Amino acid sequence: MKIYISFDMEGIAGVDKFSDEFKQRTRYLAAIDAHFQALIKGIQESPQNDAITAITVADSHGEGKNLDYLALSALDPRIELISGYPRREYMMTGLSDHDLVIFLGYHAGGGQHMANMDHSYSTDFHRVTINGIKCSEAMINTFYAREKDIPVGLVIGDKGLYNQLILEGYMPYVEYVITKESLAHDAVLHRNFQVVETEIRSKVREVLAKDFAEMPRGDLPPPYNLTIEMNSTLHADKAEMIPGIIRLDGYRINASLDTARDLLNMLMALEAICRS
Repeated sequence: MKIYISFDMEGIAGVDKFSDEFKQRTRYLAAIDAHFQALIKGIQESPQNDAITAITVADSHGEGKNLDYLALSALDPRIELISGYPRREYMMTGLSDHDLVIFLGYHAGGGQHMANMDHSYSTDFHRVTINGIKCSEAMINTFYAREKDIPVGLVIGDKGLYNQLILEGYMPYVEYVITKESLAHDAVLHRNFQVVETEIRSKVREVLAKDFAEMPRGDLPPPYNLTIEMNSTLHADKAEMIPGIIRLDGYRINASLDTARDLLNMLMALEAICRS
């Protein structure tokens, strides 16, 4: 059995602003480490632990340089780390013959009300819709996992994403651990980490005990009609030079993708040109 963990930072408890990554670096890294310790402990406590041969971790925030390779390695000898940027299928790089996907530190999509650091792949994207649905990174990454026939079993993130996935019904089937209650873009109520840790460990054990073959894969099939409303016309100017991109108006661009893999890579290419 192989487990795939896609890591992002905005849904981690103990973090409330993008600037924490740099201005509160020690606290930022400690918070990440605590969440990973809880997740790995949950795996090790599971009756299925002995059947697990690999734990692939994809560092998927920013430039993919947030996780401490040696500290992760010390948690469990089965852990392998994917890091760095840019890379194909960025948040899902290396997903292949895995049996289960876990999202750690995930956040709500851009435009979600009361969502901490909400965005979808880039803060330069005002809104991302696919087949007319406003999408978060969790939803889009699940499309790719579905293409690989691998279930997303657990999401660990903020209340804003919980509201979007569970309460609004986009992924009501997925198990979820709320790390913090989002009060505004840069404001949260952090849950006590002793409680969060206990819930993470318990949910990991619960998910690993399930029959993966019977777990839902999501229900939005290709083709994917992607529309992005940019924050500036300059970004839309850059984007429309990519073959296959149609300019809809000053801010909006559109493309149709036949696979979730192409969808992920299109989003990451657009993120890269907007960043530069």
